[in-house]
Amino acid sequence: MSPKPIMAIGNRSTRRYWVGSNRRYDRYNRSLVNRIEDLLDPSFLMNWKTLLEENNRGKRGHPFRTPNAFITFLAKLRAMYSVPFRSLEGIARIFSRITGIRSVCYTSIFRRIRKIVPKLPDNRGKPVDCAIDSTGFKITIRGDYLGNKWHRKRKGWSKLHAVISIHDVSVMSFSITDEHVHDAKAGRKILESVRDRIAKIFGDKGYDSKAIFNDFGPATIIPPRKNASSQSRGSPARAKIVRQIRRTSEKEWKESVNYGKRWNVEIYFSGLKRTMGEVIKAVRPEYIVQEIALKVQYYNLMRGMTHAY
Repeated sequence: MSPKPIMAIGNRSTRRYWVGSNRRYDRYNRSLVNRIEDLLDPSFLMNWKTLLEENNRGKRGHPFRTPNAFITFLAKLRAMYSVPFRSLEGIARIFSRITGIRSVCYTSIFRRIRKIVPKLPDNRGKPVDCAIDSTGFKITIRGDYLGNKWHRKRKGWSKLHAVISIHDVSVMSFSITDEHVHDAKAGRKILESVRDRIAKIFGDKGYDSKAIFNDFGPATIIPPRKNASSQSRGSPARAKIVRQIRRTSEKEWKESVNYGKRWNVEIYFSGLKRTMGEVIKAVRPEYIVQEIALKVQYYNLMRGMTHAY
């Protein structure tokens, strides 16, 4: 049962759904609508010929018959709603009947979407507090019933490792591996790529690594494992945290360093999967990586368009 909204005294435009919440739901709900309208903006249809000329300028071989903007539009639909490629061809035919533009076949859609290189915007700025974690994406939609009835071997999953900015809950760097890669090993690589932008790094015990503690020193907020040594043994920063926890408790240590900030990465992963889906339909490893990366890229854009306060 959802809690009843309580009107804030003195400000009728602010609704408080729990103690301490100051979310502007009127503004938040409008942004949820506006971000889809902006992300799937079909204004490229008005400049179809101009965009096509730009894409074909200097191109060798057979010229494009469809501008890149329309292919990107179809790629967003696939990433956000898991639309199959054959269905994308049907959507392209609908646009063709409505606007008179040339339709595009399944083969062209598949090949051109697969050539898209996902990337995050280069947002340089002052160092911020960050959180790191990983989550899994299903690479099969087989139900539990079939698996149990026919004793089919599971296909595993793909792991997304991401560094999240706590300031705006957006991805700063990420990598995609299979399920067998350890969190600390993949985490150190992506942390190194944004090292200059990290003020503090929060992580769970899966990232308890001497290498990470040595790279970031006192800025590392990661609880060590229970059997961690209180002696340095190559990592003074890690040993200092171990001694502090033994003097008090892990709970008190977490409260003293605001360890609760780490939950921002869980918030990001929850929103990513609820909005973009967690089932990957690609089969080849390189296509699986691209589909997950496109989901991260477009969800990052959507979060930047969301206004809650």
